[in-house]
Amino acid sequence: MNPKMQESGPSTHPPYVIDNSDWLKTGAICLVAVGHIGYFFIDDAGWWSVFGRMAAPVFFFLMGYARSRNIPLLWIWLCIILTLLDSWNNDWTWVAPNILFSMVLIRLARPRVKIFLQNHGWIAFALLVSVLFAVLPIAAEIVDYGAEGWLWALFGVCQRVYVDDKTRSRTLPVRAMTGNPNLMRFLACFIAAVIYVWQEQLEFLFTRVQLNAVILGVSFLSIALFLFQRGQSRFQPPEPIAGALHFLGRHTLEIYVIQLAGSELLIGFLPDLAP
Repeated sequence: MNPKMQESGPSTHPPYVIDNSDWLKTGAICLVAVGHIGYFFIDDAGWWSVFGRMAAPVFFFLMGYARSRNIPLLWIWLCIILTLLDSWNNDWTWVAPNILFSMVLIRLARPRVKIFLQNHGWIAFALLVSVLFAVLPIAAEIVDYGAEGWLWALFGVCQRVYVDDKTRSRTLPVRAMTGNPNLMRFLACFIAAVIYVWQEQLEFLFTRVQLNAVILGVSFLSIALFLFQRGQSRFQPPEPIAGALHFLGRHTLEIYVIQLAGSELLIGFLPDLAP
């Protein structure tokens, strides 16, 4: 057989290779949709909010975990537009800037925070957690999800430091970080989860059953994030599912913006749809 004919034959490689982050992002963006539907269109949205609360920690964590330092100008413009739409539907009162503002701040601070943790270990960790805890009441007025979101991002940074340190230690005899990165990421995860549940309960006043569901959901989510490492998923689903996961995982920003802006516009022009 002609070698060229062999090369032009059907490929044995799947058209979509699913990354571990695709699973996280797909689950999170679906939960975002649940939260938005409950917030904008449902009278008694308690349970919708329970499930919607599971989305934001994933995105904050991944922002802390990612290596990229690039801050797209589009994020800033979308943040302004979404914040204005939110304020418009609240009689032009002050609202905390959209979550994208936090993403920009995290992207700016992340490289310095990572270096701070690597160089100063537990001192840096204790200082960062203390500062974020202290600004909880203030941050809630400045950014969406407040400092509890930043704590999830700190967990993401600690997870990245642990993964990088573990990879580096296979080739270098000297550890790159002062302290125990494994224990540090565990504490970062635990602190972020506890404070997040506490703050969400203060805001939503869940019933006891709903609160237990939030605690259970955040616990499972924390375990999933604790075990997360960026890379190809060990489980590759069938092609149709893989295609959907690939699309959702790589277009979460666009889907989020369409969901939120569309809901804001619907309620703005058709206020009878609001609960």
